[in-house]
Amino acid sequence: MRFANGWRFVGIAFGLAITGGGALVAGYAAGGLIFILSPLIAAVIVRALGGDGLRGLGVGIHGPIGWNLLAILLFPAAMAIAVGTGIATGGVELGPKGTAEVIAWAALGNLLPRMIFAACEEFGWRGYLTPALAANGVPRMTNHLIVGLIWAAWHIPYILGTPGYSQVSGWLFAPLFLIGVLAMAVILGETRLRTRSVWPAVVAHGIANALAYAFLVDGVFERINTLLYAPRPDSMAMAIILVVVAIAVARVPVPEDDEGGPGLAIPWAFYDDFEEPPTTPR
Repeated sequence: MRFANGWRFVGIAFGLAITGGGALVAGYAAGGLIFILSPLIAAVIVRALGGDGLRGLGVGIHGPIGWNLLAILLFPAAMAIAVGTGIATGGVELGPKGTAEVIAWAALGNLLPRMIFAACEEFGWRGYLTPALAANGVPRMTNHLIVGLIWAAWHIPYILGTPGYSQVSGWLFAPLFLIGVLAMAVILGETRLRTRSVWPAVVAHGIANALAYAFLVDGVFERINTLLYAPRPDSMAMAIILVVVAIAVARVPVPEDDEGGPGLAIPWAFYDDFEEPPTTPR
């Protein structure tokens, strides 16, 4: 996977994201669709025209069961802890629809479209960029943090084009959002490399989005301190939880047979067209 193609992918994804964000600012709802499709479109273009083909696609189901369970349980548990802490400290008061049954059904009703949207992102970030950097010898944690910084910046056009995206002051929202996204990049990136599959990242991301929208149902909260306890990665509680999980994930030893260079797992090795990663970036 060519080093230059990774940056071509980023350029295409950002170009489309800015176009989508601009359309949203101008009042065209279709801009949101352009934005969410941008990583997938960029990955398809670079794979088709840049010579990478299907290397690192990660569509198989692989890896230890623990990493797949982490993907399924991470956000339900993290959001439950954040909201539960808020209830215990008086920062959250549930409304008449703030029941597990209502939230679960609302999340299930949103799950399919949120999984599709998550796949559009993840087949770009974890499906292309993570293995592209790994194939060029970028160490694991550096890889995840680079992807996380790019991923966070990619959201800016959508945030600017979506009034009321956050109820928190921008000076507080920006650093919390960045911390939350970087932590998620480490967690999702490690599930990608450890399982050699993009699906755990898709599942975790889709569940997170479905639950976040379920908590937005009118009547779930009578009152909530959004800055501290909102069930989204830019609240203080969620950011702390995600950082703790990211640190724990990063400390899990990498099996010897999963190392192919400086911090390199080989998530694309099951393809016949696999080629050895270069010793220097191309």
